[in-house]
Amino acid sequence: MNDSRMLASVIILAKNGEKYLFSLLKALDQQVLEGGYEVIVIDSGSVDGTLRVVAEFAGVRLYRIPPEDFGHGRTRNYGASLAQGEFLVYIPQDATPIGRRWLESLLRPFVNPNVAGVYARQIPRPEANAMERFFLGETYPAEPETKSLDQGERPTLARCFFSTVSGAVRASVWAQHRFREDIIMSEDQAWAAQVMAAGQAIAYEPDACVLHSHQYGIVDVFRRNFDSGYSIRQIFSGETGIPFRQVLARLGRESAEVMRSGSMADKLRFVPYEVARHAGFALGVHAEWLPLALRRKLSSLRYFWDTVPEKDK
Repeated sequence: MNDSRMLASVIILAKNGEKYLFSLLKALDQQVLEGGYEVIVIDSGSVDGTLRVVAEFAGVRLYRIPPEDFGHGRTRNYGASLAQGEFLVYIPQDATPIGRRWLESLLRPFVNPNVAGVYARQIPRPEANAMERFFLGETYPAEPETKSLDQGERPTLARCFFSTVSGAVRASVWAQHRFREDIIMSEDQAWAAQVMAAGQAIAYEPDACVLHSHQYGIVDVFRRNFDSGYSIRQIFSGETGIPFRQVLARLGRESAEVMRSGSMADKLRFVPYEVARHAGFALGVHAEWLPLALRRKLSSLRYFWDTVPEKDK
C-alpha cells in the first residue's frame, strides 16, 4: 500500500466496524494507483474485532483515540494531520469500494486545478430497503457533475452537496479550509460550502463506486434526520435550496417505486418511515425552540449537546 511517492492518503474512522471492515481493507489492498497511497485507520474505542481485522493488513497505520475525543469534524481533521498524501480520501468503515480502479477514478477529476473535492457514487447493498435504494439512486446518479457557485450566489445544501462517504479533498485546500468542529454532523457539506464560496469547485465522479447503505429502524431514521436538520440550520441557516414542490414530486416518485419494487415490509413501513424522516428533519431545523434536554433525547449524537455554548442552551 505504501509508496515513497505518496499521492493519496485513505483515512478510515472506525468504531466497532468489523462487519464490513475486512471487505473494505481487502478492496483497498487491491487498488491500482500510480503514485502510491497509504491507509490510515483511526479507532475510537472498538470493543469488537475491529483491531484484529486491522492487524491482518500489513502497512495500515492504526491510531487509537478515546471515545470522548471523537467528533465528526475533529477526527477528520486529526486524520488529515497524520496524512502524507497530496489528496485526502475519506471512507467509512461500512463502505466497500467496487473494483481495483475506485481510487484512481475518484482522483481523476483533480486534473482540473479548480476542483477542491470529489465524491463518489454510492450503490445500495442487496439487503437495503426500497426507501434507501430510492434515496441513493436519486442522490447519486450515473452522470458526472462539476459544480461551483455563481458570483454572489448563496450556498445551500442543494448546491453544495458533498459526501465523505468515499470523498477526496486536496490536502493543500484542507490546510486553508479545515472541517468545522463546532457542528453536530454534515461537516462535509460545511466544508464544500466554504471552498465553493471561496471560488473553487466540487466534482461528482460516478465511475468511482462504493457499496454503502443503512438498515435504520424508524426511531433511528427520526434521530438521524433530527441531527441532519440541525446541522443544516448550523451551516445554511436552515436553507436547503430545495423547493417544496420538488420535495412533493420526489415523495411521489418514491411512493411509486416502493409500491412497485418494495417488499411487503417496505410497503408497510413506508408511511411511518417518511413521517419520521420529515418530522425529524423539521424539528432539527428548529431545534433552538426546544429545551436542551429534549434535543439530547431526540438526537443520535447526544454527546454533542454537552458542547453547546451556554448562550445557545
